[in-house]
Amino acid sequence: MQASKRAKRLIVVGDVHGQYDPFVTILQHAGVLDEQLNWAGSRDRVIQMGDILDRGPCAKETDALLDKIQRQAARCGGEVIRLVGNHELEILLSNFTISGLKGADAIMLRDKMTSQVLSGQLRAAYGYKGFLFTHAGVTRRLYKIFQLQLDDANAHNVAVLINLIFKESIKHQFFKHPIFNISVSRAGTDKFGGIFWEDLVDLADSFTQSPVWQVVGHTPIERIIIDPVSHIIPVDVGLHRKLQYLVIDESGTPQICEVPQQ
Repeated sequence: MQASKRAKRLIVVGDVHGQYDPFVTILQHAGVLDEQLNWAGSRDRVIQMGDILDRGPCAKETDALLDKIQRQAARCGGEVIRLVGNHELEILLSNFTISGLKGADAIMLRDKMTSQVLSGQLRAAYGYKGFLFTHAGVTRRLYKIFQLQLDDANAHNVAVLINLIFKESIKHQFFKHPIFNISVSRAGTDKFGGIFWEDLVDLADSFTQSPVWQVVGHTPIERIIIDPVSHIIPVDVGLHRKLQYLVIDESGTPQICEVPQQ
């Protein structure tokens, strides 16, 4: 009898930035990675919110691990969802100055990630149980644009539309859609920015309350917060200083988990 592809849990991990060992610790604590660093999550899903690159020492190792367990999870009826953060986006745009990678390594990674975007292994957004996942969030302005294009702008439909826009943009190397805008607070020209670059305060300020629950990374925070007022859950705790992650169960209930200090 084939195992159902419906996940038991969704494990959400924020920005990694080359912090390979803490990332492994979180995945093992969540029970989706075994001691041999193979997938152990059965039908669970893991979503990594982007920005595995730069700052920390082990971006290549993190990328290789995610590639491996993404393949392994698919064979078990589970899933590993990888989002593109602003650091990955800059590589895709051939802007290598933001990255610690140089020359041939940067070009090789760009070409690999381009192929992964086109195949669906890398995404810009994900929808699950009414939660919308993007690296930095969908502002009110962007959400209103999506409403004009969708009969029902729920989390799943918005994510599907974003991924279509993103894939076509990568395919044709045309990056004029507002999802790519950079906010003023990040030295761009847009008041709030797109899904890769705006800060948490800009995202929150663009809404009285987000029409859908949003889970975002990008902006470093001290701890994960489930905010019932804004409907925004930031998860970028910085794995070099805090080992927290989010779990969403089959009923759509989010729970904050933390790895005990040794």
